[in-house]
Amino acid sequence: MSINKCLQRNTCKVSLSKKVIARTFFLFIVLFFSAQSGYSQVLSGVVSSADGESIPFASIYMKELTTGTTTNLEGEYSLELPPGMHHISFQALGYAKVELEIDLNGKDLLKNVVLRPQDYQIKEVRVYSGNEDPAYGIMRKAISLAPYFLRQIKHYQADVYLKGGFDMNKVPRLFRKQLKEEGIEQGKSYVTESINEITFNAPNRYVHKQISKRSTIPNDSENEVMGFINYSFYDSDSELAISPLSRKAFSFYRFRYEGFFQMGEFYVNKIKVDPKKKNQKLFTGYIFIVDNYWNLHSVDLVNEQFFGKVRIKQVQEPVKGKAWLPVTHNFEIDAKMMGFKATANYGGSVKYKVVELDTELPVPASLIKAYADKETKQELEGETQPEVVTKDQKKIQQLLAKEDLNNREMMKLTRLMEKENQGMDQVQKSLQLASPDSLYKVVKDTVQRDTIDWNKFRPIPLSKKEIESFGIKDSLTLAMAGLTKDSIDYSESDKKSSRVGKHIGNVLGGYKYYSQDSSFRIKYFGILNGNSLGFNTVDAFHINQKANIKKLLENARLDFYPELRYAFGRNDFMWKTTGKVTTSYITHTYFYAGGGQWTTDFNSVNGIAPFVNTASTLLLKDNYMKLYKSHYWQAGGGTDLATGLFFKYDVQFQRAERLENSTDAAFGYYNKAYRQNNVLKNHTDPAIFNDRKSFVIDANLSYTPQYFYQIRGDNKHYMYSDYPTFNLRYKKGLANVLESTSKYNLLEFSVKQELEWNYMYGLSYQLRAGKFMGAQNIHFSEFMHFNTTEVPISFKDWSNTFNLLQDYKYSTNKWYIEGHVHYATPYLIIKNLPFLQDKFWDENVYLSHLTTPDFRNYNEIGYGITKIWLLANIGVFAGFEDMEFERWGFRLSFNFDD
Repeated sequence: MSINKCLQRNTCKVSLSKKVIARTFFLFIVLFFSAQSGYSQVLSGVVSSADGESIPFASIYMKELTTGTTTNLEGEYSLELPPGMHHISFQALGYAKVELEIDLNGKDLLKNVVLRPQDYQIKEVRVYSGNEDPAYGIMRKAISLAPYFLRQIKHYQADVYLKGGFDMNKVPRLFRKQLKEEGIEQGKSYVTESINEITFNAPNRYVHKQISKRSTIPNDSENEVMGFINYSFYDSDSELAISPLSRKAFSFYRFRYEGFFQMGEFYVNKIKVDPKKKNQKLFTGYIFIVDNYWNLHSVDLVNEQFFGKVRIKQVQEPVKGKAWLPVTHNFEIDAKMMGFKATANYGGSVKYKVVELDTELPVPASLIKAYADKETKQELEGETQPEVVTKDQKKIQQLLAKEDLNNREMMKLTRLMEKENQGMDQVQKSLQLASPDSLYKVVKDTVQRDTIDWNKFRPIPLSKKEIESFGIKDSLTLAMAGLTKDSIDYSESDKKSSRVGKHIGNVLGGYKYYSQDSSFRIKYFGILNGNSLGFNTVDAFHINQKANIKKLLENARLDFYPELRYAFGRNDFMWKTTGKVTTSYITHTYFYAGGGQWTTDFNSVNGIAPFVNTASTLLLKDNYMKLYKSHYWQAGGGTDLATGLFFKYDVQFQRAERLENSTDAAFGYYNKAYRQNNVLKNHTDPAIFNDRKSFVIDANLSYTPQYFYQIRGDNKHYMYSDYPTFNLRYKKGLANVLESTSKYNLLEFSVKQELEWNYMYGLSYQLRAGKFMGAQNIHFSEFMHFNTTEVPISFKDWSNTFNLLQDYKYSTNKWYIEGHVHYATPYLIIKNLPFLQDKFWDENVYLSHLTTPDFRNYNEIGYGITKIWLLANIGVFAGFEDMEFERWGFRLSFNFDD
């Protein structure tokens, strides 16, 4: 917009607001006194809009220094520059760019900058067939060339200054005391700043050296912020989010052309980005594409997460030749969740010291043609520029030569570009992937903090609020450093009371002990942990006490898991323990041994959760869990025989003891009787519950073809495979060994796999079949039990569960065929409603099948909504026997990490 037009429309103000004048005066005073203390040459001022309002986080780029920075929260900037001529540009999204040529000759300069609203124009000469928006033609070109831009830079080294923080606007009363103890208070502001050096080597290796840092944020970590800074919108395979420049973008986004503006020799197209359906992996906002070159100029995008909105603003500049790189970053977060309210912001300033282009990467002919700079053309068309010789390269050039691409051609071009670029990398010769440790290394605090002159290195000036926050922190630090005996007047009785209270707290709530070198650790779970108190009809009320003990040896690790229980209903003291020695985390080799006497669920693998059974028994007088007492010892181990091929084995001796109900107590339904412990439908032979001895050998061999893995330190982590996992199991009960009577052979085969598309849609399946041969005198605990949930509330994963079958009723000692299919999607039925599209929920479809000799062709279908508040799932299921409808029901489950 020109000055004349601005005046005619009465949208400009001749003078700055009082606020800007005051800030300018403040900056002048600061610069005056800093000049008296020694030589410095500073360009500073305030960036504001035409109506006098300051513009926070406006982007500033110094061409000669290849350095970008931003204004602070109050629109102020301060740049320390060497003498000479400087070309400096100021821009903010929504405002026209201002370019200044400034000659600094040893004197500080105060320069306020006013940014006018950006005037967008529509190119009338750009006409597309049909009713398609012009944005789609632009986006096809940009998406097609994204693989090239992703690989354009071979190496760079840059200094990154990060500054940010948050205002804790509201904390629920319930959490105020706890958070205050951790250093977070309602109404307070917190700030952090750091000086970093980033070294990048293609295709994806980073070394992050943190030169120095200071922060008022407790337990501050900038890893997530650095992850966003290193995130590239050209990357189609990033797990952070689905970029508008991803090859999958047209499946998830709508685009609208909103005009263009001129920026020097470039024309920049403004494209509105809208997700077709809201999702946490999608953006909304604007993306700016340089016309004819099809690379990013800037982005202003919002990503909505379950905790609130994250706004990402990024500005790119041609740092070397026609290679554009991000020079400023800004992140704004508005978090609202469960009564918490906070606003946060991070600003990043980047100074590129070294930039190397990948001269072996073929440059598309359309780009060479578009580059008008003769010197740049010579650089790109020099002796290192490969000739078009392969069929794929010829196809690429043919597609790039077309003025307009359709969707099919765009996808083809993108695949060809990715294939061509990947061909420049070393071919993957093994299943080992580069680990995060090798791709992203972090070196912290290489310079003492008190030796850093922050005013010299800080390209983004601190705002008043940030100065106050650092001042509070510094005052606290000095106060803590100057503590004397007289400053804290604790009496001996107070100290003793404090120690007693601490010991009581450790006994009740648990305790953790770590040796000085962390090689020895003890975790005691306490009397009042969630699983210490329980109730069932056999033990009545019982109390558990357990601990985990870990010892790191020179070439191994020892884990010890002791546990005690007292059953008040039977006046029985029980114990069990397991010791495990891990000798290699590369081959996952371990050995274990254990034993004890314990009240045990007949379905020890997939039985009902103790907490759910306790609540159901006491409140509703429904005792679902069936129990026996196991006197046992066992030993076993496992190891990787090869990559993806794992073998484990177990030997167990058990004396099973029959138990009966010992109580009729409950909190209600006093006239209702508990079900007997050893009476089950479909199992009329009482002998299967009687006392019995067994000696069992169990062996499993699982194999996943082409299982890719990473080595992280001394650990081998399996990552992914495009193939299913196959498992073969053989279990044998040996009679006449230590007076054992059970005799059988069990052979089982299973296959399972999890598939994902676009980081949103998932399909998993599990198939299993097995047969008992020569079965004699089998105890009910040795039957094959299935994953059932008779109780409506559980903690189970529904993807491999029969949600409408009674527990134990369909267990078998003959043969079985079982299958499960689970499909997960963000949008299926109710998530298509506009007011539910921004929820973090997933919609799911479940299919399950079970056939045994006594229960043929049972099928179950279900629909569920998962991740409600990240932990709750609700679903409705229907069961069919021989294709006839038999039952239905609602289910509720919760997901808690161990």
